[in-house]
This record gives sequence, structure tokens and C-alpha cells, in this order.
Amino acid sequence: MVEWVAIVYDKPGSDRSASRPQHLAGIPPLVEQGKLVCAGAIYNDDGTFAGSHLQIVADTKEEALQLIHNDIFAKNGIWELDNIILYRFGCAVREPKK
Repeated sequence: MVEWVAIVYDKPGSDRSASRPQHLAGIPPLVEQGKLVCAGAIYNDDGTFAGSHLQIVADTKEEALQLIHNDIFAKNGIWELDNIILYRFGCAVREPKK
């Protein structure tokens, strides 16, 4: 398995609020399956949502992209899917959230 780091920006003017509960509910199963090891929102300088950061465990880039496309933010047009930033990631250190 390979770890991937993804940045997925929100579409300008999109509103996450209606989809957020379903989005958050989808995260624990992916963590339990070992497919998601880190995830969270990224913010603009003014504190508004810019998008999301995900660290995905998948054999291929296509599998990592599929995980992104299966999220409710992708399905409901919140994320800008044409501009996903996705790279193989070699983690050197990982501290638990405090």
C-alpha cells in the first residue's frame, strides 16, 4: 500500500454546511479500514474554508482518486474535482493529535 497526500479545493461560492454531517460520518469507516490516516479542512487567510487535506492509503493513484470522488463533498459539487493535487507521500514522522 502507498500513502497519498491530497489537497482538494472547494469550488468558489460553495457551501459545505448541508453536506458536512454526511461528510464527517463517512470518515470513521475509512479510518477503521486503514484507507484514511489523516484528514481535515484547510482555510483561507480570512478563516473561510479553502478545501480539504487528506492522507489516503491506496495501492494506486486511481484508487486514491476514487476515494475522493466517493465523498459526499465530491458528489454534491462542493469540491473542485478538476484541480485535485495528489502525490505519493512518504511519512517521516506522525504525532498523535493533542
